[in-house]
Amino acid sequence: MNGVATLRNWGAPLMGAALLLTAVGCGGGAESAPRGSDLSGAPTNVTWQQYQGVSLPQADQGPKRTDTGAATGFDRSPQGAALAAIAHTVRLGVATDGEWAKVAARELVPGRAKDEWAITRIQVSIPGPAAPEYVPRLLGYRFTGYTEASGAVDIYTEYPDRSRSVNHATVEWFAEDWRLRLPDPGDTARRLEPVNEIPGDIVKLEAPR
Repeated sequence: MNGVATLRNWGAPLMGAALLLTAVGCGGGAESAPRGSDLSGAPTNVTWQQYQGVSLPQADQGPKRTDTGAATGFDRSPQGAALAAIAHTVRLGVATDGEWAKVAARELVPGRAKDEWAITRIQVSIPGPAAPEYVPRLLGYRFTGYTEASGAVDIYTEYPDRSRSVNHATVEWFAEDWRLRLPDPGDTARRLEPVNEIPGDIVKLEAPR
């Protein structure tokens, strides 16, 4: 399996011959946001950085640092959580053989899910970026749940063939930063789904074409 297949599934690391999404949904019953949290406000002063051929947003709310493929330093705010969810799902899915371990160490919540993901990642190879015709483009996101400890984010993307998808991701505040929470082993809920229309209430964060 190569980086092309991984990119086509927008941040989906590999489980043997199959693809396992790193992102995890809110699982229903999301807690209400803390008073004063602006879930619909966009990140400020957004610029775009390339990672393995994918355009990723960088803003006032993070990431503050990128080192050996890992993005860290996100504000403890809805905007910081959303930027982290986007960065982590992409970087974990397309990090090269020489960088994925460092990315996982700094972007994932520790635990059994992370350990099992690492075991399967060793068995595959992603030597470099995919061809441009397979790279997804970010359209925006919306929260399905947010607290100061966790955020459930739906990430909307478009592919060159004009198909669109939503990735259900969850980040947690851990070690003074937002990290991605992987699905529990055995969890079969769908994390990536095709969509025909993009909801009108997303926070637009469109990557350049």
